Amino acid sequence: MSGVRFEFPKLRLATQLAEAGGITVAAAVKAANANLEQIKPECLTELQRAANEILTVFNGLPPDFAAEPLQALYSVASRSVGLGAVCDAPGADVALVSLCDLLDRLVAAERLNRPAIGVHVQTLQLLAFNIGGANNEHMTAKVLAGLKQVSDRHTGEDVARRAATA
Repeated sequence: MSGVRFEFPKLRLATQLAEAGGITVAAAVKAANANLEQIKPECLTELQRAANEILTVFNGLPPDFAAEPLQALYSVASRSVGLGAVCDAPGADVALVSLCDLLDRLVAAERLNRPAIGVHVQTLQLLAFNIGGANNEHMTAKVLAGLKQVSDRHTGEDVARRAATA
Protein backbone atom coordinates (compact mmCIF):
# COMPACT_ATOMS: atom_id res chain seq x y z
CA MET A 1 0.00 0.00 0.00
CA SER A 2 1.33 3.38 -0.90
CA GLY A 3 1.27 6.26 1.54
CA VAL A 4 0.42 9.85 0.78
CA ARG A 5 2.88 12.35 2.13
CA PHE A 6 2.09 16.03 2.39
CA GLU A 7 4.98 18.44 2.16
CA PHE A 8 4.72 22.10 2.94
CA PRO A 9 7.54 24.18 1.50
CA LYS A 10 9.30 26.50 3.87
CA LEU A 11 8.67 30.02 2.73
CA ARG A 12 11.66 32.30 2.93
CA LEU A 13 9.58 35.31 3.98
CA ALA A 14 8.01 33.38 6.86
CA THR A 15 11.47 32.32 7.99
CA GLN A 16 12.78 35.87 7.80
CA LEU A 17 9.83 37.23 9.74
CA ALA A 18 10.40 34.67 12.49
CA GLU A 19 14.08 35.57 12.87
CA ALA A 20 15.17 38.17 15.36
CA GLY A 21 17.07 41.19 14.16
CA GLY A 22 16.56 44.19 11.94
CA ILE A 23 14.79 47.29 13.09
CA THR A 24 11.35 47.59 14.58
CA VAL A 25 8.45 49.09 12.69
CA ALA A 26 8.45 52.05 15.07
CA ALA A 27 12.14 52.68 14.40
CA ALA A 28 11.60 52.39 10.64
CA VAL A 29 8.72 54.88 10.76
CA LYS A 30 10.78 57.28 12.87
CA ALA A 31 13.68 57.08 10.40
CA ALA A 32 11.34 57.56 7.44
CA ASN A 33 9.80 60.64 9.06
CA ALA A 34 13.26 62.06 9.72
CA ASN A 35 14.16 61.56 6.06
CA LEU A 36 10.92 63.22 4.93
CA GLU A 37 11.61 66.14 7.25
CA GLN A 38 14.97 66.66 5.51
CA ILE A 39 13.44 66.83 2.04
CA LYS A 40 10.43 68.97 3.06
CA PRO A 41 11.96 72.29 1.81
CA GLU A 42 12.84 70.73 -1.55
CA CYS A 43 9.33 69.31 -1.90
CA LEU A 44 7.79 72.70 -1.14
CA THR A 45 9.99 74.30 -3.79
CA GLU A 46 9.00 71.60 -6.28
CA LEU A 47 5.29 72.01 -5.44
CA GLN A 48 5.53 75.76 -5.99
CA ARG A 49 7.41 75.23 -9.25
CA ALA A 50 4.69 72.84 -10.41
CA ALA A 51 1.95 75.31 -9.41
CA ASN A 52 3.68 78.01 -11.47
CA GLU A 53 4.09 75.65 -14.43
CA ILE A 54 0.41 74.71 -14.22
CA LEU A 55 -0.49 78.42 -14.19
CA THR A 56 1.71 79.04 -17.25
CA VAL A 57 0.15 76.15 -19.19
CA PHE A 58 -3.34 77.30 -18.14
CA ASN A 59 -2.64 80.85 -19.34
CA GLY A 60 -1.54 79.42 -22.70
CA LEU A 61 -4.67 77.33 -23.28
CA PRO A 62 -6.27 78.03 -26.66
CA PRO A 63 -9.79 79.51 -26.72
CA ASP A 64 -11.30 76.27 -28.04
CA PHE A 65 -10.84 72.63 -27.07
CA ALA A 66 -7.50 71.05 -27.90
CA ALA A 67 -6.47 67.80 -26.26
CA GLU A 68 -2.70 68.39 -26.27
CA PRO A 69 -2.61 71.43 -23.94
CA LEU A 70 -5.02 69.73 -21.53
CA GLN A 71 -2.85 66.63 -21.57
CA ALA A 72 0.22 68.78 -20.87
CA LEU A 73 -1.60 70.30 -17.90
CA TYR A 74 -2.56 66.81 -16.74
CA SER A 75 1.04 65.65 -16.99
CA VAL A 76 2.35 68.40 -14.71
CA ALA A 77 -0.49 67.95 -12.21
CA SER A 78 -0.28 64.16 -12.03
CA ARG A 79 3.47 64.03 -11.44
CA SER A 80 3.11 66.57 -8.63
CA VAL A 81 0.61 64.59 -6.57
CA GLY A 82 2.19 63.60 -3.27
CA LEU A 83 4.41 66.64 -2.83
CA GLY A 84 1.84 68.38 -0.65
CA ALA A 85 1.76 65.56 1.86
CA VAL A 86 5.50 65.84 2.39
CA CYS A 87 5.64 69.63 2.71
CA ASP A 88 2.63 70.11 5.02
CA ALA A 89 0.26 71.21 2.25
CA PRO A 90 -1.92 68.09 1.86
CA GLY A 91 -4.73 70.18 0.41
CA ALA A 92 -2.54 70.79 -2.63
CA ASP A 93 -2.62 67.05 -3.35
CA VAL A 94 -6.42 67.09 -3.18
CA ALA A 95 -6.50 70.02 -5.62
CA LEU A 96 -4.07 68.26 -7.98
CA VAL A 97 -6.10 65.04 -8.00
CA SER A 98 -9.30 67.01 -8.55
CA LEU A 99 -7.65 68.87 -11.45
CA CYS A 100 -6.56 65.57 -13.00
CA ASP A 101 -10.09 64.19 -12.69
CA LEU A 102 -11.52 67.32 -14.28
CA LEU A 103 -9.03 67.21 -17.14
CA ASP A 104 -9.81 63.52 -17.75
CA ARG A 105 -13.51 64.34 -18.04
CA LEU A 106 -12.88 67.32 -20.31
CA VAL A 107 -10.63 65.41 -22.69
CA ALA A 108 -13.09 62.50 -22.81
CA ALA A 109 -15.93 64.91 -23.58
CA GLU A 110 -13.75 66.95 -25.98
CA ARG A 111 -14.66 70.14 -24.13
CA LEU A 112 -12.83 73.06 -22.62
CA ASN A 113 -14.10 74.60 -19.40
CA ARG A 114 -11.67 77.41 -18.59
CA PRO A 115 -13.53 78.63 -15.49
CA ALA A 116 -13.52 75.18 -13.86
CA ILE A 117 -9.84 74.67 -14.67
CA GLY A 118 -9.11 78.21 -13.48
CA VAL A 119 -10.67 77.55 -10.07
CA HIS A 120 -8.42 74.52 -9.68
CA VAL A 121 -5.34 76.48 -10.74
CA GLN A 122 -6.15 79.33 -8.33
CA THR A 123 -6.81 76.87 -5.50
CA LEU A 124 -3.47 75.22 -6.14
CA GLN A 125 -1.74 78.62 -6.06
CA LEU A 126 -3.35 79.38 -2.69
CA LEU A 127 -2.32 76.06 -1.21
CA ALA A 128 1.18 75.77 -2.72
CA PHE A 129 2.18 79.28 -1.64
CA ASN A 130 0.06 79.29 1.55
CA ILE A 131 -1.57 82.55 0.47
CA GLY A 132 -3.76 84.00 3.19
CA GLY A 133 -2.92 81.13 5.52
CA ALA A 134 -4.61 78.67 3.14
CA ASN A 135 -2.73 75.74 4.70
CA ASN A 136 -4.31 76.38 8.06
CA GLU A 137 -6.50 73.33 8.66
CA HIS A 138 -9.72 75.37 8.85
CA MET A 139 -8.89 77.47 5.77
CA THR A 140 -7.85 74.41 3.77
CA ALA A 141 -11.19 72.78 4.53
CA LYS A 142 -13.04 75.89 3.31
CA VAL A 143 -10.94 76.19 0.15
CA LEU A 144 -11.35 72.50 -0.68
CA ALA A 145 -15.11 72.64 -0.01
CA GLY A 146 -15.38 75.38 -2.63
CA LEU A 147 -13.30 73.35 -5.05
CA LYS A 148 -15.53 70.32 -4.48
CA GLN A 149 -18.59 72.41 -5.35
CA VAL A 150 -17.00 73.33 -8.67
CA SER A 151 -16.05 69.71 -9.37
CA ASP A 152 -19.50 68.43 -8.41
CA ARG A 153 -21.21 71.00 -10.61
CA HIS A 154 -19.01 70.08 -13.54
CA THR A 155 -19.65 66.38 -13.03
CA GLY A 156 -23.37 67.15 -12.98
CA GLU A 157 -23.05 69.03 -16.28
CA ASP A 158 -21.33 66.06 -17.89
CA VAL A 159 -23.95 63.62 -16.64
CA ALA A 160 -26.83 65.82 -17.82
CA ARG A 161 -25.19 66.42 -21.22
CA ARG A 162 -24.59 62.68 -21.76
CA ALA A 163 -28.17 61.87 -20.79
CA ALA A 164 -29.51 64.51 -23.20
CA THR A 165 -27.51 63.14 -26.13
CA ALA A 166 -28.36 59.48 -25.43
